[in-house]
Amino acid sequence: MEKSFGDLLIIWANGWLAAAYWLLDNAALLIAVASAIWITRRHDRYVQRVTGQRTLRYARGSRVIASNRSTLETVVTLGLWICAALVAASPIPAIGALMWLAFIAALHLVPQERDNILFRQKIMIALYALLVIAFRLAMAYAPEPDQLLQMLGGEGDAAAVFATVRGSLLPYAMLILWVMYPLGYFGVIAQRFLINRGSLFKARRNIAEVIGDLRTRGEK
Repeated sequence: MEKSFGDLLIIWANGWLAAAYWLLDNAALLIAVASAIWITRRHDRYVQRVTGQRTLRYARGSRVIASNRSTLETVVTLGLWICAALVAASPIPAIGALMWLAFIAALHLVPQERDNILFRQKIMIALYALLVIAFRLAMAYAPEPDQLLQMLGGEGDAAAVFATVRGSLLPYAMLILWVMYPLGYFGVIAQRFLINRGSLFKARRNIAEVIGDLRTRGEK
């Protein structure tokens, strides 16, 4: 009885360790998924409600007639990023997680540009995911230099030259994916924050609150 109980305890501990290792290995992807869900439930719904809300006559309430395009854009962007994160090696999944977290921070700190930020950052994340997928496909399915040159009709030392050119382009592609594109993404967010932080309204206040402050001159 003691032996069987010890075996069950070991199995239970191994199960928890396996789950912990899986969560650790996929932490970056899970952060991206959680961030997308947060954006969908909080910001996409808010934008759709504000832009599409119509007040009915005779105080009969209101209804929302806007489409759910913003939510669909988030779902498509998340789907592309999941595909990219599953095929990419470290540190790209971690870079993507930081992108999603910076996305949420921008929506929180610069609410007056919420609509533009939602569209722009989704496009940038989707383009980054497509670049990662294209790079992985090119590396996985690119033919050997000799085979490619035979298809193109090349001969002789051209194969060595082609291999040298492809090897020299690889570091630049990795530099774009690891450094240049992420820096451009974070730079856009930093630029919008620096532009808006010195204006008349404070961070974390939306347009309706700003207009209310201007109308009442800050008085309650």
